[in-house]
Amino acid sequence: MSETSIWSGEILSLGEGPLTHHLRGSLIWVDINEARLYERAWDENITRVTVLEVLPSAAGIVDDATVLLATETDMRTLNLDTGVQETLIAFPHDDEMRANDGRVHPSGAFWIGTMAKDGRGRPGAIYRLFEGELSLMIEDVVTPNSICFAADGTFAYYTDTPTMSIMKVPTDPKTGEISGKARVFVKVEGVPGGPDGSVTDSEGNLWNARWGGSSIDVYSPAGERIHAYKVPVRQPTCPSFVGPDLDRIVTTSASVGLSDPDPLHDGATIELHVPAKGRPEPIVKL
Repeated sequence: MSETSIWSGEILSLGEGPLTHHLRGSLIWVDINEARLYERAWDENITRVTVLEVLPSAAGIVDDATVLLATETDMRTLNLDTGVQETLIAFPHDDEMRANDGRVHPSGAFWIGTMAKDGRGRPGAIYRLFEGELSLMIEDVVTPNSICFAADGTFAYYTDTPTMSIMKVPTDPKTGEISGKARVFVKVEGVPGGPDGSVTDSEGNLWNARWGGSSIDVYSPAGERIHAYKVPVRQPTCPSFVGPDLDRIVTTSASVGLSDPDPLHDGATIELHVPAKGRPEPIVKL
């Protein structure tokens, strides 16, 4: 197993959506099932908790006090200092669906996937929010995950986890719209678990949390798996780079569904002590 430590020890049901907020020097993440948002500064040992009235899933940076938050019902802004929220646009789905994985494209467009709350219902989709308009990008996605982008905005990655394939698709660098045909970037085969959340690093490598596989896998831009870092959680959900130089990496995790979860690790946020170098997340263009 790779050298790891507990970065933040709250045990979450479905820890997800880690956002490195470089303007605040903090990491933001959520517990989808328990409707909570967490924030922890890189130089502090205190985790702040915000209790929400809706299920959150992913966030993007608006400014040094505000994030764009995807929830089960809508996209909204949240002021992290005051708690004030403002709904921007509702999702075109009913109360059996919710948001899941999402991230900001270098253009400022926010990509967000939706899925059935029970994880087994009808398929969801991947949408793009850009300059106030929500547009449908990809239909019939059961469990959207792994949304992340090339630094220059020329392509995106995503997965529908049950397919066991991470896809790569060309995008318009100025708008984040899909501009070409998707192809398989990685087929996850011969290992336990399936692809969950991902982030790209400063060299263009993709770091993917393998749900059910206790691993953070690193793929080169050519799609070759160059590292498989074992972690002490069975269900890692999404990695994120932290620290003033973005040279540390953590992963959120989930305890939901485990019959005998590790009481210290499963559901906690774990730091991997491995060489890493991220890049700042783009700012949302509302």
